[in-house]
Amino acid sequence: MTVPERAPLGAALALLLAVVSLTGVVSPLLMAASVALLALLIGIAWPGLLELPSPGGTFVVVAGTGILGALVTVLAPDRITPISGVVMVCATGVFASFIHQMTRTDRRDLTASLTGTVAGVFVAAIAACWIIAQSAAEEAGTTGVVTSIAAGLAATLLVNATPLPALGRFVLSALGGVGVTMALVVSLAGLGPAVAAAIGLVTAIGASCAHLLTGSSLVAREPVPSLAVAAVPVATVGVAAHLVVVLLP
Repeated sequence: MTVPERAPLGAALALLLAVVSLTGVVSPLLMAASVALLALLIGIAWPGLLELPSPGGTFVVVAGTGILGALVTVLAPDRITPISGVVMVCATGVFASFIHQMTRTDRRDLTASLTGTVAGVFVAAIAACWIIAQSAAEEAGTTGVVTSIAAGLAATLLVNATPLPALGRFVLSALGGVGVTMALVVSLAGLGPAVAAAIGLVTAIGASCAHLLTGSSLVAREPVPSLAVAAVPVATVGVAAHLVVVLLP
């Protein structure tokens, strides 16, 4: 799967989140299902992307952590704060990563396997920030912000499909993402142009950097690892969505 093929996959995932954000009271549950899908894709692709020696165990730990994060965020908001739940899920994933390494029969590359698995744990777990952002936005009546960020993210990743050199794709995708996010934030959320531009800049630059970083791996063009190149930017921008919703007056 080449760059033009995997970038639209990331854009499709971002558009899915944008559509889910418009579904009203059921949107947190649907967002949780979408985040679980992201975690599954990252779990499948992560061992191949980092060329880790124990792919089966890494898949279980990474995907399981991401799915657990989605479940905790949706099912336990009355017992713990959602962000505390994400932190505890990350800690659980790190512990599971150590258990995975201790139970391996093949002792090769333990350090690389551990650090790579822990990195995947954090990437998959923070995707739950989309659920937190959607729940908070639904209560505050600012779901347009989440929709705008998801749509801007989709535009960023879609422009990344153009057959240009890496630097050119980065610049064009950032400009496209900022433009789409800014236009939608102003029209849907009624925020000022300066704030909208800042939100668009964080969204587009964050997504483009994550895409370039994961796509820089030598195996990133192979079919399975390329799934992570598509899913990781979508997962990580959830942090920006959460921060924007929380910081809005």
